Amino acid sequence: MGKKRRRERDIEEVIINTVDTGKRYAWVITLVAAIVLGIILIGRPLISLIRTSAEIKELNKEKALYEASIRRDSLLIENLKNDEFLEQFAREKYFMQAKGEQVFIVED
Repeated sequence: MGKKRRRERDIEEVIINTVDTGKRYAWVITLVAAIVLGIILIGRPLISLIRTSAEIKELNKEKALYEASIRRDSLLIENLKNDEFLEQFAREKYFMQAKGEQVFIVED
């Protein structure tokens, strides 16, 4: 009878250990699932934030280029209101000439 009782106790210990191990695995699986879910929930907005900030940087660079172009064109417009500058600009840019004047174009 002693051997039978000892054998039953050994079987009970194996069953208890198996249940404890199963509980541990359940906790591990739950923890891993929570981490994966957290990465998914946090990762998507984070990727979107990174893309948006990169796009903002590009747009700010483009904005700076347009602002510089506007300043350059505004200065040109102001200078074109001056008759002397207008005449010089027309001669240099469009090869215009005054009456009775000959213009020789020399290209490099």
